[in-house]
Amino acid sequence: MTDQITIRTAVDDDVPQLAELYNHYIRTSPATFDTEPHSVEAKRAWFSKYSDSGPYRVMVAVEPDGRIVGHSYSSALYPKAAYDSSVATSVYLLPGEVRRGLGTRLWHALYDELVKVDDLHQLFALITLPNDASVAMTERVGYTLSGVWKECGRKFGQYWDVGIWQRPLRP
Repeated sequence: MTDQITIRTAVDDDVPQLAELYNHYIRTSPATFDTEPHSVEAKRAWFSKYSDSGPYRVMVAVEPDGRIVGHSYSSALYPKAAYDSSVATSVYLLPGEVRRGLGTRLWHALYDELVKVDDLHQLFALITLPNDASVAMTERVGYTLSGVWKECGRKFGQYWDVGIWQRPLRP
């Protein structure tokens, strides 16, 4: 049940489960344009860029038995200094955990941490289309569509569009 799930900041011990969760999407979905599964070591290198005080955060949803059933995170929008006041936000859930409100809870937990960061201004969500569930959750938490990149990625032998949603951190 969703109400028994704890949402907290990720710690290093969570990395193997984060890799497993994300690798599911690499192998089965266009939701990420990564095409090769991440080793635990590679995921640990990714995680080393995150903190509990800066603009890059990882939140996890954890069942009472310690199983991670989802995570949300913020990352660099683009690798140029002028973009530092904006972040990309993402939410991933284990299969079977969707449509229970957990993604919204993870997003709110991430937002509650990001609002503490000085000089953070805009939040972005890039969603591979079509993805009705992600679009609905993203719009429910206040993002609005700002554009679509047409056929910008190819995965599984198909070109995919990516919608760009954004919202100000502090409306």
